[in-house]
Amino acid sequence: MDKSLKGHVSVLTCFPSSVGRDVAVAVVKPLAAGLGNPGTRSLLRTDRQVKWTMEVLCYGLTLPLDRDIVRLCVDVYTDWMMALVSQRSSTPPPISRDPNLYVQKILRHLHVLFLPRSDQVGPVYLSLCKQVLCSVQSLARVSSLMSKETWETLLHFLLRINHAMLAPPTSAGSVSDQSMAVLLEVWLLACSRCFPSRSLWTACRQMVSSCRHQPAVVEQWSRAVAALTSRLLPQIYGPSFPLFHVPEEDAALVPTDMEDKHLSHTWFQFLHMFSNPVDLISPSATSSTSSSQDEASEKGDHQLPGIFFRAMRLVAELVNAFLGVTIRSSEEVDHLLSNRGLTPRSNFRDRLPSIGLSVSRSPFRDRLPPYGFSRPRSGSAPPIPINFVSAPEAPPSKGFSPPRKRPSRAEHVSKSSLTCTLPHQRKASSLLPPPCPPLCCPPRPSAHPLRCNVDSLLHLFGSWLFDAALMTQLSGKQTDVTVMSEQWAAGRAEASGTLCRIFSCKKTAENIDLTFLSRFYLVLTQSLQEACPSVLVSVLLNSTSLFCCNLNGVNLLLPSFLSTLEAVLLDRDLVRFKGLISPVDLRRSSILILLSLIPLPLQLGSVQLQDSSLMMVTSEAKASNFLSYKPRLLSLLIGALQTETDTWNIQLLLAAALNAVHDLAAAEAPPTSSESALEADAQYRLISGTNRTRPITVKSEAAVLWVHVVRLLTQRLTSQWRNDSAVCLSVLEIMGGLAKVEVQVEDSERRRAISSVCTYIVFQCSRPPPLHSRELHSIIVAAFWCLNIWLNQHPFLLHQQECLLEVLEIVELGISGNKSRQDQKVAWKEDKELNPASLRVKEAAEATLSCIMQVSGACTCLDGSLREDTLTLSESTLKKSKYFVLEGSVILSTLEPKPGPDQDASPSLLVVFRGPSGHHSWSLQLHLLPRDERSTQTQRTPIPEQRTETAEDVEKQFSINHQLAPEIMERIASVRADESIPALTNSETSEVQQQLENLRATLKTQQLIESLPQLSTHSVTTVPCRPPPPINCFQLTRLFLSHLGLLTPESVKDPGINSVQPALLSLDSSLPGFSENLRHLDQLPSRNTDCAFVFYMRAGQRKPREILENVEKQASVSSHFLDFLSSLGWPEEVGQMRVARASHSEFSAVLGDSGGAVFDGRRFVLKFGDALSQITFIVPSLHTYTDWLKRSEEVGQASVSSSNQRRAETRPLEDIRCCHGVSSFFSSDSKLMIVWVERFEDIEKFPLTDLLLETKAQTEASVANIQLIFIHPLKTGLYRISFHGNTNKLGLVVPLVNGMVTSRKSLGFLVTEMVSNCSHRRRLESDSASLPHIRRKHLINEIILCYKSHCSEPAFYSTLFHL
Repeated sequence: MDKSLKGHVSVLTCFPSSVGRDVAVAVVKPLAAGLGNPGTRSLLRTDRQVKWTMEVLCYGLTLPLDRDIVRLCVDVYTDWMMALVSQRSSTPPPISRDPNLYVQKILRHLHVLFLPRSDQVGPVYLSLCKQVLCSVQSLARVSSLMSKETWETLLHFLLRINHAMLAPPTSAGSVSDQSMAVLLEVWLLACSRCFPSRSLWTACRQMVSSCRHQPAVVEQWSRAVAALTSRLLPQIYGPSFPLFHVPEEDAALVPTDMEDKHLSHTWFQFLHMFSNPVDLISPSATSSTSSSQDEASEKGDHQLPGIFFRAMRLVAELVNAFLGVTIRSSEEVDHLLSNRGLTPRSNFRDRLPSIGLSVSRSPFRDRLPPYGFSRPRSGSAPPIPINFVSAPEAPPSKGFSPPRKRPSRAEHVSKSSLTCTLPHQRKASSLLPPPCPPLCCPPRPSAHPLRCNVDSLLHLFGSWLFDAALMTQLSGKQTDVTVMSEQWAAGRAEASGTLCRIFSCKKTAENIDLTFLSRFYLVLTQSLQEACPSVLVSVLLNSTSLFCCNLNGVNLLLPSFLSTLEAVLLDRDLVRFKGLISPVDLRRSSILILLSLIPLPLQLGSVQLQDSSLMMVTSEAKASNFLSYKPRLLSLLIGALQTETDTWNIQLLLAAALNAVHDLAAAEAPPTSSESALEADAQYRLISGTNRTRPITVKSEAAVLWVHVVRLLTQRLTSQWRNDSAVCLSVLEIMGGLAKVEVQVEDSERRRAISSVCTYIVFQCSRPPPLHSRELHSIIVAAFWCLNIWLNQHPFLLHQQECLLEVLEIVELGISGNKSRQDQKVAWKEDKELNPASLRVKEAAEATLSCIMQVSGACTCLDGSLREDTLTLSESTLKKSKYFVLEGSVILSTLEPKPGPDQDASPSLLVVFRGPSGHHSWSLQLHLLPRDERSTQTQRTPIPEQRTETAEDVEKQFSINHQLAPEIMERIASVRADESIPALTNSETSEVQQQLENLRATLKTQQLIESLPQLSTHSVTTVPCRPPPPINCFQLTRLFLSHLGLLTPESVKDPGINSVQPALLSLDSSLPGFSENLRHLDQLPSRNTDCAFVFYMRAGQRKPREILENVEKQASVSSHFLDFLSSLGWPEEVGQMRVARASHSEFSAVLGDSGGAVFDGRRFVLKFGDALSQITFIVPSLHTYTDWLKRSEEVGQASVSSSNQRRAETRPLEDIRCCHGVSSFFSSDSKLMIVWVERFEDIEKFPLTDLLLETKAQTEASVANIQLIFIHPLKTGLYRISFHGNTNKLGLVVPLVNGMVTSRKSLGFLVTEMVSNCSHRRRLESDSASLPHIRRKHLINEIILCYKSHCSEPAFYSTLFHL
């Protein structure tokens, strides 16, 4: 210490103690009596009097505390110090004239009060110390007259008393906490008003370093550094950088008038005031004097681990502040610190702390079969190999519940009461910190784009963090390493986790010093191998994005991480980690890491790597490649699915399962052409680094994995997971995706999947009525949708009678509410009561029935929109067509077109059915002979050749015997069928008898007339018999209706029941608006129509115009982006229909030299579709913006103000709404944007509000409904996914989840599946959304009500004969 820090010794010490005491009493009492009285003048008038009195007061401070002498001396001195603040009558005039000189002497005298004494822990002593500290604190805050020498003396005084009070074993309890707080506050005030000299900074650093074994030192140091950091960050990064929030009383420690140059210098000096926290492990950390070293070490060693953790926790907070993660929660921190033996004064961010787990070599890897999987470890079920002949059996579940809230921190942290001694101070506890602090895992925000580089952070905090993480190697104590590791585990966990966060926040184009990388990988390798659970848990919780940030060489850590993930995800109980963190959060972090590891083996192929965990154990570790770890990763995925019970975690694993299956299937798929085969083989050689050709797969690993995943999902869907709505919905979505994966498996496996879905529907529909809810019905609708996908992808399954019957029974259950066959009892259809679970379930079952009819070949579904002449909607054909309604649900239109000169003369009929499931057309022709005989015979009717009559023919007479019946009729024996027509004689009446007599008379008269020419002498010319001319009007509509059995008296007759139409009803097409409504019906899609926008965002772009300009030229976008566009769908011209996928060459021809702008919706779009749904992908460009401006001018909006022009520049996409084809985005059920980002940190700056197509009534809620899929390419050729807006009432939307990594071959498939599933989820949640066939059904009903013909039955029949 500096010499000026030495206290003053009074002259009264030379006299006997009784003399000094009597003198002090005689002098102090009169002085103290005059304090506080405004009218009382001071007894001291000269300098000599004041100096002599101060000698007495100095001696009085050394007296015992059993009397009031010490208190009176303190009162006098504290009152005289206020001379630097205000003048008082009780203050001696010499002190008032030169207050700085006398205050310096007073401070030297007051130091005597803080010297060690036997009764220093008593309440009287503590109150006197607090009185002095409060006076000094007020003096520094308020006084404006203090000179530089006074400031230095004051700082020296505070340093000396803190050194005296904090040095072991003399600890003054709560006073030491307050004295340290006053020291740092006054020091900050001095930095603003009189910046301390270098010698003072050195003395302060020495004092803090010698006393850092006290909890008060680390606590108050943390407060000051946090407050300075909160002020420093806006100065460095600007006002847009996230604020580092600290309590107001902490922020008040830093003076508002402190200059910027002093602020940065002060922050740096305060940061290094505590020195390296790792030095606490050294033996000299607990004592500054050799005489008390043993006693101090015995009392202070038990507090060092907690102090070390608190220091490292502050470093972690500072790192997060510089990264832009600044969430702090004082309440949760108070609970957290109360169990650490530290004061909870300092507030921590509500962030995931860095505690972790360690793992040894697991025997799991030795039990893996070549292509099989093993069960998870459990106390009740031993691991067994998987047999794919039978479905995998799952161990019994421990009771699964619907999605539950994340456990609160209070469930993991014990509560303890904390007492406050001052408004801004808290009492430091002496409790031992637990070896593994319990923590929870709240959601963590991402780092800010303006954050500093990794190297800058490591230059500031790297030495402390690396030393703390590797302190087991740096320890000089001769103690057991395991014991030492457990004691210091909390601090080491903070250091390891903080390092993982720093490296995980690496920017895209940032380069990190290789020295830092190598040390970091050393920390990870050691942390993943140690038997310290807290450290390894910290690594897992903070490494969720470690493999997604393009770190050089990070993929070499795959073996170490894989072993750790096996130890966590395959253990049901996680006994080792109880009390550390919620098992759900630990598993979730492990699953997120697994999502980024799954694509690595197939992507990196035969790249060699060594298991770092084995290298540290033995030098004989064998090198392997990434492909060798593929079975272990897939085994881990299946095992985690069997073990996991949390809803959110299961959904993440389901997404990973579909990604893994499709990636493996795409890798095994044969190339489509020789050129693509050569390209694939060249890429394989490039990745593997060898000249070998692709190995031939004897057994399809994709098929094995597909079978196992489908079996597991179907088994759990009907057992353990069936009560969890969120999980079941995700399972159904994943099963729909698995149905589209092309693998060669047995039909029985697909048949089992359909049967499981049917079983699930039966279970949900059979629930008691009180359990039925909208959420339950949504799940049933989703199950029917999944069933439609499977039937559409595998229609051959309907050729199996058992499968067809089972599916039809499920449809019947959905429509009517029960099956006809139940418990070997059959209920007839007419006897059943229609009681479906809900209207939505009935509509979904009707859609499944329509799907069955289409895929089974019962009817042909025409994709897209038909031509107008085909739908008979032109003005020329509208009047010639007849429109009928069948069964009140289908509109039938018929047209008899006239054949052209080059067409077949056979009569033809054009028939169009418009129903809820779509429109279907047939062209019919009437032939007299079958089609196979018309090739050899003609259709013309034989007509005898006409010849001229001769005289012989004129004179010749022919005798014709007319018979009413054939002659042979009398010879043929009658049968019972002949009696179907009764004889006239059987029912003769008087009236009938009269009619028969008239008929006989008529016949007799006719016979007489015919015999007259034979008696006449005149010759009669007989006209030859000729066939009638061919008929031109066949009345084909009547024939068509009659042949189909639709034209019967029962079908035409009105049943006479309200709201019930006849089976056959005609429509009046002459009414106005009929053709428009019919066109509207044809424009309504029969499939789910969805739309998504695709953007390309280059590095550093912020403005919408810049983003839209990227796709104008091919050179402005990446070639991988164009490959991604080609994988989304095929080019389709707006207004045209295309049913086949375009080839790569055709896609390139349409693309031209653009970067995707050709698909902006003006002429072309990207279309993906099947029989159930279609997705339109649009790539907006600036051309659409220009077109919108032109259209605005045409409608009289050319006079746009400058403010409107600026608004148009900020919203360039508003033009797209007027472009043809883009309007489907607004009418579709899905609002989703896909953004390709070159730099991952630019996601936070994506101008969403400027790119949205806003209507006049748009609100902030509509912006929140937009879902964003960000795709970021990695250096490894993989793609990182960031999904914003994946919030749903029924859980996550899969298969794309935030943090997933996928390959190029699976990217397009997963994106299309995600768009389809997101839109399907919106329809399930929306009350107004309805299925396509329901919308068409409602419009058909409206057309029937408006345009039905009110004619009688005779008039109806008459119209059929007068077409």
